[in-house]
Amino acid sequence: MRRLSSRRYIQRVLPLMLACAFAPDANAIVFGTASSLSAHVVRVVGSSGAYCSGAVIDRHHVVTAGHCSAVAVVIGGKYVAAVNRTQKAKLADGRVITVHGDAAILGFRLPLPPSVTPIEIGIQGTDGDFTIAGYGTTSEARWNLGHLHEANVVVHVPFKLVAPDRAGNLSASACFGDSGGAVLRNGALVGVITRASHPHPAIACGHLTHYAPVIATPFVEPHPHDGFEVSAAPRSPQRRLMYQRAPMPR
Repeated sequence: MRRLSSRRYIQRVLPLMLACAFAPDANAIVFGTASSLSAHVVRVVGSSGAYCSGAVIDRHHVVTAGHCSAVAVVIGGKYVAAVNRTQKAKLADGRVITVHGDAAILGFRLPLPPSVTPIEIGIQGTDGDFTIAGYGTTSEARWNLGHLHEANVVVHVPFKLVAPDRAGNLSASACFGDSGGAVLRNGALVGVITRASHPHPAIACGHLTHYAPVIATPFVEPHPHDGFEVSAAPRSPQRRLMYQRAPMPR
């Protein structure tokens, strides 16, 4: 493989780096807008101290990205420690929530503060209006974590989203710190952000947003006869007795 000289490499990569460096601060996730989903989307703290994002699904559970290795959430400036991390959890209303791939569900011993409320969980699909929301940076070159932003996107291929008006080299996508953020379809949660990707090897954000699905199994009211077996023996008492009697030894 032919290697580029340092000078030629800089000449090729520098315009792309400048495009990231001078992306406007006010726009984020990358090229998104300030979000009003702060009651549902929270900051998540990993075991290394790095920040990610997460979505509240009930008073005791938050979904986030698995690679964040989350140990706590930050709500109202206070850390709330999680007691477990799993990929399947039963909510207070009886529904079972399942995540796959690079996703996790955080469990909390005490109810989360009232300043956050559970988000509605939706149905998987590829049509409709998609929104991504997270606390990540607005630029790879100038990190500014801590403010919630969102962007409207559409399905590129299953579980990968792209800006609908993509025209230039960079467009709306997730970026560093948005991992675990909410992916909404028609206003309801269907997944969590796992990462961003760009065709150019020197750029991570500004193209595709990858996500892992969040699936809710509806609560089914148990039937009074659940757990009881129905006999398949004949209805006649005499024939039933003959059917059930064990053969006598000869």
